[in-house]
This record gives sequence, structure tokens and C-alpha cells, in this order.
Amino acid sequence: MTSRRRIFFCAFLAAFAAPVGADDLLGLYREAIVADAVFLAARADASARREALPQARAQLLPNLSFSGTKSRNTTEQTSQSLIGPITTERDYDSHNYALSLRQPLIRPYNVAAYQQARAQAESADASLAWATQDVAARVGGAYFDVLLAQSEMDVNKAQQDAYAAQLLHAEKSFAAGYGARTDIDEARSRLDLAQAQALELRHRLEYLQDALGALVNRPLTPLSRLDPLRLELASPAPDRLEDWIQEAEAVNPQLQSLRARVDAAEKEVWKARSGHLPTVDLIAQRAKSESESNTSIGVEYDTKMVGVQANIPLFSGGYVNSTVRQALAELEKQRQQLEAARRDIRLEVRKEFDAAVQGVQWVRAYEQAVRSAEQTLFSTKKGFQAGRRNSLDILNAEQNLAAARRDLNRGRYQYVTARLRLFSLVGRLDDAEMTRFNDWLTPDRNPS
Repeated sequence: MTSRRRIFFCAFLAAFAAPVGADDLLGLYREAIVADAVFLAARADASARREALPQARAQLLPNLSFSGTKSRNTTEQTSQSLIGPITTERDYDSHNYALSLRQPLIRPYNVAAYQQARAQAESADASLAWATQDVAARVGGAYFDVLLAQSEMDVNKAQQDAYAAQLLHAEKSFAAGYGARTDIDEARSRLDLAQAQALELRHRLEYLQDALGALVNRPLTPLSRLDPLRLELASPAPDRLEDWIQEAEAVNPQLQSLRARVDAAEKEVWKARSGHLPTVDLIAQRAKSESESNTSIGVEYDTKMVGVQANIPLFSGGYVNSTVRQALAELEKQRQQLEAARRDIRLEVRKEFDAAVQGVQWVRAYEQAVRSAEQTLFSTKKGFQAGRRNSLDILNAEQNLAAARRDLNRGRYQYVTARLRLFSLVGRLDDAEMTRFNDWLTPDRNPS
């Protein structure tokens, strides 16, 4: 399926993707295809740039034109006679019509312009493909940023509940005469800190929700959450970094667009050098005229002409040589920009591939860390009941558990976004792949 057809298909699906209960990744992606201003601007830009091709083709095709003039004329004629000057005034109508055909035969500049326009159209198509990958990556990144912020809010809420419970226990113990005032102060301090952090987390969450909503130009409904049981923890296939780098260098839409720009810059050099070359056109014309001038009043002409017109440049004051140097400099610029982009994309592929591969290990390690922290908290509470641990030990265990859960959530979302960006770098982030990412989600049962 071509990029243009895929976009229209997504736009069609988006019309039926109105949110019911909860927004999900796939639905928001399909909406962004028809609502995101950045993508719509890129699509319009690609459409405008494609028009260079029919315009250049037109310069190689016949040019047919018609011209006509009809006028009412008055002329005065003065002549000398034996009796002096005699002036005669005459009124007459004149007509002049011409049908002209010009067919370029040898036009090196026009041929180069056509080849350049083809390269520009290819660049436009590749730019649109890159914009499609970009909007998918932006929606996915913004979506999982919101989910990560929500998960951090959940961890913070659990912390507050735990600290509040510990504070209540400390206050009851102190009132009963066997607790310490420091236990109350420590629990209250931890609770106050968690509540302050909640304000910051809430502000960040609202900003990220607004950023995601801006991509679809509407308020969001509760988002489907990442389901750890559905999450596919696996290294990207193929499992060799070099394979991903080679694929990115071959099919990355941004690199394809830049390669087409290099091709267009090479044709610009050809265009500039054509300023030294001759041009040849075939010309055919038929003209009719009546009373063309005041010396041919009443005279009609019917003229047919077929010929070849040649133009040979001789000297242009150094203009052509200057344009050639300018075009060569622009070509070098495009080549260096392509090389810079190629190096950047190699680094990006390496970064996201490593993050996706290591993310599997990180998530599993964090899962074990959470289990250990939960067990530590359980054991600490048992020790507190037995008198071997104090309330500060419980608070520290609660804090360690919260940190482990927060790290686990960050590990999961870093893994998901790394895979998302890696697929976008090789041009794979299409509707089918977004569906696969969407399958890892489940509707939020307890929306805040």
C-alpha cells in the first residue's frame, strides 16, 4: 500500500474511531493523521512540491498559442499637389490573427529541469512518509509519557496511603502511652513530602495530557493503560544491531528524502551548465491579416510558416560560470547534510536498539526488585510487631518499595518507547505496527 493510500485509509478509519469509554493508542494515532497540524502541513507541502513534476514536463511539450487583434482605425494622409497640400481622412477596420506552435527539440535546460523535478517529487514522497512515521512516534511517545505520569501518580498515592496509615498508628500508639513523638513527626514528614510531590506530579500529568490532546485537537477521555501481562518483553527482531543499521540506511524516509535532494542538486548543476549549450525549437505558424497598416488598407494576407529556430549562447558576462559554481556548492551542502543525517540515524538506531534490548533485562530486574521490596516491607512489619523493628524502618521500607515500583514503571515505558522509536527509524511504524503496540493496552478500570 502506498503512503498516500495508507493515509487515506487511516483517515477513513479515524472517522469511525470516536472514543467510547477510553482512548487508546491506535485510535489517537488514526485521529492525529487527520487532525495534527504538523502532519497536515507536511502533507500539503508534499502536494505542493509534487507539482514541480508536471510543470517541468510541460516545458518539454508543445506550446500552442493564439493571438488576435481587431481594431477600428482612422488615418489622415497629406499629399502635395499643384494647388497645395491635400489631406484625406480614411476610416477602416484591421484584423490580425495568428496560431503558433512551438515544440522544443533540443533544450538541455528543460531536460535537466524535468529530471530535477522527478527527484523533487521523490523527495516529497519520502518527506511525507517520514512525516507519517513522525506523527506515529509523536503520538506514541506522548501517549506513553501520559501513562508513565499516571503510574507515578499511582505510586505517589500508594505512598501517601501507607504514610497516612503509619501516621495514624503512631498517633494511636503515642496516645496509648507506648509510642514516641519522633515516630509521629517522621511519619508526618514523609506524608507531607509525598503530598508536595503529588502537586508537582499532577501539574506534569496535566501538561502531558494537554500535549497529547493537542495532537488530536480535542480533550482526552481516560486512556487505556499498559497491561504488564500483555506486554511483550522480547528483543527486537532481527537481534543484530548491524542489521537494523543497514535497514535504516536503506529505507529510512528521512535519508531517502535527503538522497533525492542530492539528486536534485546534481540536476541543478546540469541545468547551470546548460547555459552554454544551444537550443533548437520547431516553429509552425499560420497568420491572417487584413488592412494590417495604413499602407495596406483593404489588403489581406494569409501566411503559413514552418521552421526551425536555433539559439547559440556566446557570452553572458560570466553569469553561467557563476551559476555552475553556486550549484556545485549547493550540491556539496546537500551531500554533507545527507552524511550528517546518516551518522545521526546510525547513532539513534544504536541508542534505541540498545535501550530495547537492555529494557527487557531492566524490566525483569525491576520486577524482581519490586518483589524483594514487597517482601522486605512484609518482614519489617512483622519485625515491628515483634518489637525488633521501629516505625522508621517501616517508613524506609515503604519508600524503597515506592522507588522500586517507580523504577519498574519507568523501565517498562522506556522499553516500549525505545521499540516505538526504533521501528520509526526503519519506516515500520505503520497502522499494523501501531495495532500491535495497542494490543499491550487494556481499558482503565479506575480512571482518576
